[in-house]
Formats: sequence, C-alpha cells, structure tokens
Amino acid sequence: MTEPTFSFVYDRTTTDTAFPGIAARDLVLSLLAGFTPESEWESCLVFEGESPLDAGTVCIGTSGPGADALQLRLLDAFERQGVCAIEVFEGGPKPRSPIARVEKGQWVNPSR
Repeated sequence: MTEPTFSFVYDRTTTDTAFPGIAARDLVLSLLAGFTPESEWESCLVFEGESPLDAGTVCIGTSGPGADALQLRLLDAFERQGVCAIEVFEGGPKPRSPIARVEKGQWVNPSR
C-alpha cells in the first residue's frame, strides 16, 4: 500500500521577492521549525517535488502518516508569511529533494 501524499504549489518569483536569497528547502525548514510535530505524523516526509505547473513554481509535498494534517499546518505557516498556494493537491510527485522527516517527535534531516 502506498503512503498518502499531499502537495501544494506556490509561485517562486513572488516568494523570492519576499524572501530574497532563501531557497525553497530553507524556507520550508524555517516554517517547520515554528511548530512541533504531532505524534500522528511519525515518519511523515516533507519534500520538494517536480511541479505539475510551470517552471516558475515550487511543489512541496508531504507523504506518510498524517500527511494531510501536516500539509494543512504547513499551508497555514506559508500563508502567515504571505506566501499563498496556487494549487493544492491530494496526491503529488515523487520526492525529488527530501526536506525533513518526523522521527521521535522531532524534525530530522531525512538524508542522514
């Protein structure tokens, strides 16, 4: 059985204007640092994937237990910073660049 996956796309140009020099990965990590993972999210992955929209967009996905709730929390964090999703999806691309995983109730680097 495949893990539940959810994703959203935002405009890279708008975000680069608001956060100059901050890569998508670093922006997501800074937003994740603003909240403690829920126990239901254990082993959930946050990642960057290939955007299904144009080249000027970024796709961020969540996959695993609690992926839907984690996506909603992450979307809220983005919106509080003035970054609105262009489109939200149930499903998503394959992880291209893992950003963080929940392990033992903490955000960890998934490539370690």
